[in-house]
Amino acid sequence: MRQPNRRAVLGAAAAVALSRETSAQAFPNKPMRFLVPYPVGGIVDIVTRALADPMQADLGQPVVVEPRPGGNSTLATALIAQAPADGYNWVMATISHVVVPHLQSVPYDALGDFQPVALVAVATSVATVNPAVPVKTLKELVEYGRANPGKLNYLNPGNGSSIHLSAELLKNQYKFDMTSVPYRGIPPGMPDLLEGRLQVGLLPGPLAIQHVQSGKLRALAVLADKRLATLPDVPTFAEAGFGDAQVMSWYVIAVRAGTPQPVVGRLHGSAMKALAEAETRDRLAKAGCEIPAPRSSADILAMWKADYARYGKLVKEAGIKGES
Repeated sequence: MRQPNRRAVLGAAAAVALSRETSAQAFPNKPMRFLVPYPVGGIVDIVTRALADPMQADLGQPVVVEPRPGGNSTLATALIAQAPADGYNWVMATISHVVVPHLQSVPYDALGDFQPVALVAVATSVATVNPAVPVKTLKELVEYGRANPGKLNYLNPGNGSSIHLSAELLKNQYKFDMTSVPYRGIPPGMPDLLEGRLQVGLLPGPLAIQHVQSGKLRALAVLADKRLATLPDVPTFAEAGFGDAQVMSWYVIAVRAGTPQPVVGRLHGSAMKALAEAETRDRLAKAGCEIPAPRSSADILAMWKADYARYGKLVKEAGIKGES
């Protein structure tokens, strides 16, 4: 058999590398697709659109937001794993990215098939109770649960969600009784929480604030790095002594692994510019999100790996199952 000419092989490899470099330098020169793993109107969709608009203006090409809900967030994620590694297809990854693989079979490697681009937001949640529950602090909730087995039920908007994980981590760490009552999202469970058929709800900031200020719910602690200006007397989980039971609900723009670093850098820079704009910050704040300190792609990947291990352990210890 005739052996390939070594010079020809090296020349072909150099041509491919040059083509990739030239393509990266010209990026972007066509529309980009930004996939959302959840339905239109939800917080992930809101965060995605808050970033897409200013990034489109900065990049000079259309950024098409495309909701692709389904498969417990895996449908949109799988499409990115199958897309070319050229930076034209993005997904808004959430904590489900590293949790769902522990709950069900997925057609991709959550850590190996994706390149994180930018950490753009973290969601703020508030631990609340129906006022009929005789507790005013997180510590008292734990003590009440220990002393009254079967008396506490909490709103679970979906297995593997940050709210579900937060409740189960709190239970797992502090060994008290609180039963998950599953719903398809938060809205279907709110009447039961407000009317006292559920006792506990870890709710997104804006929703919690609305009902706490009206007196329909009592706030115990905030899942955030700092207190909320609208609930200044409510401590954070860390201030209440429960920092080790806090789940960080993050939002990360991600692309296919192998995307050229100049392209990743261009997208990261564009996202940081978007986050510096007052309108973007206002839209995220209204959605109950905070803007975290900037992190490099390597730092975000390290966060993914740590969360993958942490929540995999929790899923196993708490016996959390995927959606039926």
